Amino acid sequence: MKEENQREYYRLSYPDSHRPSLVMDVENYEIADVSEYGMKVKIDNDPAFMVADSIIATIAFPDGKEFDLSGEIVRIDEDCAGLKLETPLPLSVIREESLFLMNNYSMKN
Repeated sequence: MKEENQREYYRLSYPDSHRPSLVMDVENYEIADVSEYGMKVKIDNDPAFMVADSIIATIAFPDGKEFDLSGEIVRIDEDCAGLKLETPLPLSVIREESLFLMNNYSMKN
């Protein structure tokens, strides 16, 4: 049995200064964390986000990489929405992002 905070896929959390964006039409939303099959998006109580809604959007990383995606809103918590992706983000992208964040944002001793 999984514990409450145990996840099926590795989740990468972003610092405020290096967050990718979820681009939907003309709106951009900060992404707080990503995994291969999901993400947490800062929505600041935007009523356009409803549980069970389908979305089609683009994830834009700060280094210029972009990926089209589709998925479903599975959770709304305070000012964030949880999205489950239909097609995974490439694991190579998750690894690249993880290495970048470790090299540039880890606490140095």
